[in-house]
Amino acid sequence: MSEVSKEASKKKRNTLLGAAALSASSSIESVIARRRSALETLTQLPGHELSSAAMPARVSGEVGFILHAYNWSETSQLLDVLTERYGRVFLVAKGSKRASCVWRGLLTPFCPLKLTWSGKKEAKILIKADWLGTMTPLTGESLLSGFYVNELVLRLTQREDRHAGLFESYVRVIHALAQAERTSIQAALRHFEVMLLKFAGWAVVPQSCENALVYVVRDGVVTGLADPAERLPHERTYRPEVLHAIVNQSYKDAALSRDIRELLKELIQFYMGGREVNTRRILTDLKRL
Repeated sequence: MSEVSKEASKKKRNTLLGAAALSASSSIESVIARRRSALETLTQLPGHELSSAAMPARVSGEVGFILHAYNWSETSQLLDVLTERYGRVFLVAKGSKRASCVWRGLLTPFCPLKLTWSGKKEAKILIKADWLGTMTPLTGESLLSGFYVNELVLRLTQREDRHAGLFESYVRVIHALAQAERTSIQAALRHFEVMLLKFAGWAVVPQSCENALVYVVRDGVVTGLADPAERLPHERTYRPEVLHAIVNQSYKDAALSRDIRELLKELIQFYMGGREVNTRRILTDLKRL
């Protein structure tokens, strides 16, 4: 090969490498931009007032997150979705598992979507799903914590019950989990647990007595006791500081974090009918390994 040909070949190779690098850079910038766009879109939603009127037969462009997807047939799925205006909605995604389906790959948890559906029965038919942009992916403990949040919403809310503030709280906790800082993750989870109990009608309001020295969870109510000896054998006691932290939404004190978690765990388990949260058990088992 002549020197001219070698030089031309080298220039062509460098041009191709430069184009590939530029393309990769553009792709990365595009992903980052989409993440920022998704978060900005979700945090700047107009905050529609929730109406008690029946859901219309067709809903278009509703923002939502998939909480859980169930296989329905070889080609279709059933979806539990948390939406901004209509609470938890049950959707049938016909043909979503086909390779040719434009939704394939979109119908996953923690991915903000704009959804269009129709139907008057509990199971609505999904008509369209548009990607709003990805948020920062959850990994490791954050991912399991995200599934824990989804399970709480599924267990503690009813389909089509509308709770003002629930969707915003969900977006904020998922964003906090994505930051992957253990202290902030735990604080975000505690805040979400308290808010979800409140939205579901079980706000953490201590039933205090005069000069309460300790508190116990009794029949789903946080009750103050003037004498710790009054507690029942199976009841765990909590210091007043624990309740003060919950009431004041202050969850970062390491000395109180375990007791705050245990108190909320007791309340959540009571309102779930004594059933254990599956993702909490899995996370605990993994930490023991």
